[in-house]
Amino acid sequence: MTGSSRKRCRLLLACLILVVGMTACAEVKINTLPSPPPTAKLRVFFLPVSDALPGRLHWAVSHKEYAVNMAKPLDRFLRTTGIYEIVPQGDVDAVLDGKQIEDIPWQRGNWDTARRVGRALHADYVVVARRGFQGFFLFQMLWINLETGKVFESKDHPGSFLQGTGGHQKEFRKIVYQTYREIFAQAKGDLLATAIRKGRTMERMGPPRAPAVKPMSPEPPASIAMTPKRMPPARPKKAGEETAKATLPPVPAIEVEVPTPPPPGVRPTAPNRHPPVRPAARERERVPMVQSAPESGKTRLVVYDLETTQPMQVAGLIITEALREEILKLGSFDLVNREDLARAMDELKLQQSGLVQETDAVKMGRWLAARQSVTGRLGSLGSTTVLQTKRTDIETMGTLSVGSLKTPVGREEDLLDGLPDLAKKLTQK
Repeated sequence: MTGSSRKRCRLLLACLILVVGMTACAEVKINTLPSPPPTAKLRVFFLPVSDALPGRLHWAVSHKEYAVNMAKPLDRFLRTTGIYEIVPQGDVDAVLDGKQIEDIPWQRGNWDTARRVGRALHADYVVVARRGFQGFFLFQMLWINLETGKVFESKDHPGSFLQGTGGHQKEFRKIVYQTYREIFAQAKGDLLATAIRKGRTMERMGPPRAPAVKPMSPEPPASIAMTPKRMPPARPKKAGEETAKATLPPVPAIEVEVPTPPPPGVRPTAPNRHPPVRPAARERERVPMVQSAPESGKTRLVVYDLETTQPMQVAGLIITEALREEILKLGSFDLVNREDLARAMDELKLQQSGLVQETDAVKMGRWLAARQSVTGRLGSLGSTTVLQTKRTDIETMGTLSVGSLKTPVGREEDLLDGLPDLAKKLTQK
């Protein structure tokens, strides 16, 4: 066999191996789960991915450890917003039919397998957290809309911590927060459109049916129910019983010490009573959770979630988050972050069912050591969607500024375009 023939055979063999490998990778068996209970929240499939490293390079932590390190802060952060519902890991395992995540070529075909698995999980978005190597270590976050196919991306080059050096947990939390803010800035219109679509679907479905109540056993007829109960005949008394009762000793009287009245002209003194013990819940309400003033010298401001109807609740949370980002960009205030606000609401739930009254919002603002607050409402007026907001001084309850936006029903995404001007109007002196 000539040299050219051997070369041709090797080339054909390599092509055959490549085709067989690609076919095997493409045939990833995926199970489809039954539809989960309907929700207006955005359902998210979280997918951690690790690239294979070339040569002698290796990841200092395994993929499973990396997945846990990423999943914990991301899950906690996304749940704090109230916008998202995370697909449980048990559902992912059931769809993959026992396959390990690290053994699947997720990136092949523009993340085609990730999209197919996300649809089988009835997710709205696939969130990819990839640690990779392209001549340098990188971290990539992708949000893929499974209905529209839109992809939103954020990349960072975090240095050597991906190899296991440095404070892992702190770095993971930091990178999750930074990349989410970049993704949210890109995808907020897409997120809002998805939330509105799901909210209107929930509205058409109506409220969930109440569970069937087991019928109670019929009551007996009145003639039976009112029949007097026969009493057994009285037992004849034995001789000596009356005598025994008569000879029982009388119950001794209890002596009560009556205080002697003071002489005329002397003012009576109050009895010595211990002060009531203040419950722990009241103490928490009285003592601010954040007790120090911001180092920047700026006024601390808390932005509360917009009040709205149940079908628009998630959309209201997205608009609130977008408004908070616009106020943060202006740099005029020290904003209470979402985590502290959520923690304060959890603490105050020990004493009340929820934050519904304006006085409760003021109380929480004081507890967070905030001096001013932003509140608002999102609702429909005929064929118009209206966003109303105001900034309030927490101590005096006085209104400092107001602002509003309007848009036709069905074009709520246009509200996002007006948020920069609304934020400036709200924060003006």
